[in-house]
Amino acid sequence: MADVIIVGAGPVGLMLANQLQRRGIRYRLLESRGGREYWCKALGVSPRTLEIFDQMGLLTEALAHGIFFTASNTVVDGKTVARLEIPPDRYPYSPMGMGQFDTEEILERDLRRRGGSIEWSSQVTSFRRTMSGVEVEWTSPSGSHQETCRYLVGCDGAHSLVRKGLGLTFEGEKFDQHFFLGDVELEWELSHTEVQKFIPLNKDGQLTNVVVVVPIPGNEKRYRLSMALPPQLVENPLEPMEMLRQVCLPVLPEGTRIENLRWASHYSISHRLANKYREGNCFLAGDAAHIHPPIGGLGMNTGLQDAYNLGWKLAAVVRGEALDGLLDSYHDERHKVGQEVVELTAARMKDATAQKDRDEGAEERANTQFFVHYRDSKLALGSLPPGDGGAAPGERLDYLQGLRRPGLFADLRLIEFLRHGEFQLLGYGGDWAAFAQLAEELRAAFGSQIYCLAIAEPNAAQPPESVVCLHDPQGQARQTWGDGPGAILVRPDGYVGWRGRPQRDLELDRFLVQVSIGLQP
Repeated sequence: MADVIIVGAGPVGLMLANQLQRRGIRYRLLESRGGREYWCKALGVSPRTLEIFDQMGLLTEALAHGIFFTASNTVVDGKTVARLEIPPDRYPYSPMGMGQFDTEEILERDLRRRGGSIEWSSQVTSFRRTMSGVEVEWTSPSGSHQETCRYLVGCDGAHSLVRKGLGLTFEGEKFDQHFFLGDVELEWELSHTEVQKFIPLNKDGQLTNVVVVVPIPGNEKRYRLSMALPPQLVENPLEPMEMLRQVCLPVLPEGTRIENLRWASHYSISHRLANKYREGNCFLAGDAAHIHPPIGGLGMNTGLQDAYNLGWKLAAVVRGEALDGLLDSYHDERHKVGQEVVELTAARMKDATAQKDRDEGAEERANTQFFVHYRDSKLALGSLPPGDGGAAPGERLDYLQGLRRPGLFADLRLIEFLRHGEFQLLGYGGDWAAFAQLAEELRAAFGSQIYCLAIAEPNAAQPPESVVCLHDPQGQARQTWGDGPGAILVRPDGYVGWRGRPQRDLELDRFLVQVSIGLQP
């Protein structure tokens, strides 16, 4: 019997299945489609999502299928009025383009390597909550099926059967505009690593359309064109290639040719948010929980991060390592993020159509998703020791590199030590006897599900052998976190759960009560 049934094997469902598979949780991944669709769909991969792929050990595969964006240009009536260059060293990872089909293939390959699978052509028809869990019914080529699971997760898109079956609201509104996009090849002279936004104006200086051109990796001529459709083409659409040529060519640089259409889609845009991400033993993630304009490429990335947040929590509860109340933190943390993304992208959409000036720097920071935080969560406790800096409780862990493991020549990055997917205790700044004692106490509290790591400068006092040590020849830990001594308890999703001195305190005990069974403050 499955502990978790996941409805939908798009990128969000695959991410959740991957997290459960890695943690030994029994699940079913049901997908109504008969197989993978090789259309571009979602294209942008945010720096925070790349960081997650890195933590999962999948970054190399992602880089092989992606292309880093180097700049974004806004061209009004043929003149470049804004250019935002994206320095490759501003953040640990840059924004990247990668087709949704490649994102799905990378997650599916990893799932299969670990023994997982997708049940294709499996259409969920109904479900009902019972005293023992959730009873799910579905059909497949082999017939009708029924199974009771502990938890049901709807990763089944904007028209989610799970959300509708739970009676949850999906409040928001639909934009008046209709849009068209095409996956094409362009013959032109512009760089294949830059995003272009072309805005034509009428004789009165009013905006008449916006054509956005985003590079697609794998072919230096391949791009995704998206545009707003004039009302007459909404009512009387043309053949897709003719539609692209009529609307886009007058806006694109002179001499541009549009060729080899692979896929096209005519769509409208809404911004909507489910009122709950959790209802009893049922959850929503991805487009089932939030939809919004594609400005900034935040949609798929937000859904992937929903699943990354939920996966470790479901696993902890199913394995009996945490109480069911831990799962409430999924709604508490991710619903707020979903609301912010919906509001942000809806405001950007309205500003674009009204020709309002935009703060490109603020947009860039938001698009990285590095600044998403859970500082108000019940899983963010403790505080920075006086005089210390870096990530506070509820913020993503700082990125450190150039570290050394005694006995190894190569430089290492801190994120490589998060790949076990469990809690991690970090120590810095000395007082290693106290840190070793704290490590022993947390090992007893978590069992084997915690990794303890001390970061010390080579010529400073060293921690005892009971604690894994990384040398920090460049002093990055001190520059980032302070002189200490300090300790950081990192959640499995890479966010700081607790910070303080290397000793048990009331705030740490409060945190342990939230995530583990049998601990009392």
